Amino acid sequence: MNLTIRPLDPSSDSDIAQWALLEEAHDEALYGGAERLTPAEVRAQLEPTRYWSLRHFVAVLETLEGGESIVGRAGVQIPLEENTDQVFLGVLVHPAHRGRGVATALLEEAIVPTLREIGRPVAASWADIPAEGDPDDENLPAHRLARRLGVERKNLAVCRALALPLADGLLEALAAEAREKQGEYAILEFSGEIPEEHLEAYGALLHQLDLDDPDEDFDYEPAQYTPERIRTAERRLREQGKRSIVAVAVAPDGSFAGNSVVEFHAGAGTTIGWQENTLVMPEHRGHRLGLALKVATHRRLAQEAPHLRALVTWNSHVNPWMIAINEKLGYRIAHRELALQGPVEL
Repeated sequence: MNLTIRPLDPSSDSDIAQWALLEEAHDEALYGGAERLTPAEVRAQLEPTRYWSLRHFVAVLETLEGGESIVGRAGVQIPLEENTDQVFLGVLVHPAHRGRGVATALLEEAIVPTLREIGRPVAASWADIPAEGDPDDENLPAHRLARRLGVERKNLAVCRALALPLADGLLEALAAEAREKQGEYAILEFSGEIPEEHLEAYGALLHQLDLDDPDEDFDYEPAQYTPERIRTAERRLREQGKRSIVAVAVAPDGSFAGNSVVEFHAGAGTTIGWQENTLVMPEHRGHRLGLALKVATHRRLAQEAPHLRALVTWNSHVNPWMIAINEKLGYRIAHRELALQGPVEL
C-alpha cells in the first residue's frame, strides 16, 4: 500500500470532492444517511475563524491504475480565545480502509509534528466506539491511538439517532404532556437568525450550556457568546448550505429560560440532520421546558425538511434528564463517543 500523508489542498477540486465522499461514506456507515454538500459548502466548513485556526491533512492512497484516492483525514483545531492551552484533534478513516494503519500514519506524520510545532500542553479528541462493550477496552483503536499521545478517557457520550418521519400523533401527545407543567412559559421559534434584540440573552443561554454540560472530568473553558460570535456562526452555517431551527422558552417575566436547536442541510440528497444543544436555565427547571422545546423544533423540522430520514444527537451518559426526553421522542442508540484529553506526551 503506497500511502502518502500531506496537507489538504483546498484549492484542488479533486481534494474537495474526495473529502466530501470520505465524509459521506463515514456518515452512511455510522448513521445510514449523509449530507450532500457542494464543493463551495465543503470549503466553507474548512475555513478558520477569529475564534479558532484549523489545519487539515489527508491520507492519499495510490491506486493500481495510477490515480489517487483520499482514504482518511486528520484535523487540528487551535482555539484562539478560550482553551488556549489546548488543541482539539480529529482523525477519520474511510470504512473500507480501516485496520490498515491509515489512522496511525495520520497520527505520526500529521498530528504529532503539528503538536510539536504548536507546543500547547494539552490535547483533546473525540472517538466513536461501538454501542456495547467496555469503553475502556485497551484494544479499541481509539485507545491505541490515545496512548501514543498520552490522552485518556475523560467522558463518555452516547450518540442516538431518530428515524424520520415520526409516528402520527407522537408530537401532539408529547406537547400535551409538556403543557401539564409548562404554566405561563411561552415558546418562541426562530429560523435562520436570532433577532437583533435577543442576541445578548441568547448568548447567555449558550454560555450556560457550556457551563452545564455534564462532561465528567473533561476540562473545558466555556466560551463567551457575543453577538458577533453568534452572527459568525450563523454566517458559517449559511455558507455551508445549512439552516437552523431554534426554539426558545420565555419565562413569565420575559427572560429567556431555555433553548433547543436543530440544524440541517437543505440541499438535494441530504438525509440526516443534527439535534444540537438543548438547555433549560437552572432556575427554570421542573416545567418540562426541555420537552416543550424539542417538540417545537421537531414539529417545525417536519415542515421544513421532509427530505430528512434521521436526526442525530449526543448526550453524556451522566445526563439522564435529556436522555429520557430523547427516548420519549424515539431516539435509539447508534454508538458511543469517547472524550479523550490529557497532557501532550510525544
